[in-house]
Amino acid sequence: MHRLRDFLAVRVWSPSQANAVLCGYHPEVGPNTNAANMAFLPGADSFYGVPFGTRAHNDLREVAAGLEDQRDYIRGLRLTTMAPKQAIAIAITKGVPIPWLEVAKADPECRKYLPPEALVNSSDAPRVPLTAKEVASRGGIGKRDNDSQRAKWLPLVETRLAEGWKPSEILAEFEVEDDAPPPSTLYGWCKKIKLRKGRY
Repeated sequence: MHRLRDFLAVRVWSPSQANAVLCGYHPEVGPNTNAANMAFLPGADSFYGVPFGTRAHNDLREVAAGLEDQRDYIRGLRLTTMAPKQAIAIAITKGVPIPWLEVAKADPECRKYLPPEALVNSSDAPRVPLTAKEVASRGGIGKRDNDSQRAKWLPLVETRLAEGWKPSEILAEFEVEDDAPPPSTLYGWCKKIKLRKGRY
């Protein structure tokens, strides 16, 4: 928690610092660090679905897959050097989940560094971090009954992924369309399609 508080308290984040912290690990960890050696921030292990001390080989593959997707999502925000509150607000507005956000809401020291967008409806809400699978499925479950939207957009997402597009690139293309699904739904579709096709 001390590390998380320190990172939230600084005046500005560089793009690389923002990318690391919003992915849930220490900024000094290199982008190619093996999942087993990651210095995760509070809540990130739960977010990626693998508790500390129980990392079998398959668990590590799941963490690596989650990290790859999260890095794509954060890079897609195109963050510049800015205050932590601003970077966090952008991620929330775009529907990108933040691994440690629920933990930070529950900590009085961290809360004072969070933007208003992060605190909406949070005062009495349970503060248990979601797993990566729960976060990814939220948007898709919410829209599953909207057949017309799924019929239009899901095939396009599948086509783009087959062509080698990254989730962040698909989001950038679709976000100009008024009837496009929200980012959380698109991210959830991308993850499920990749897993279904055995890309990890």
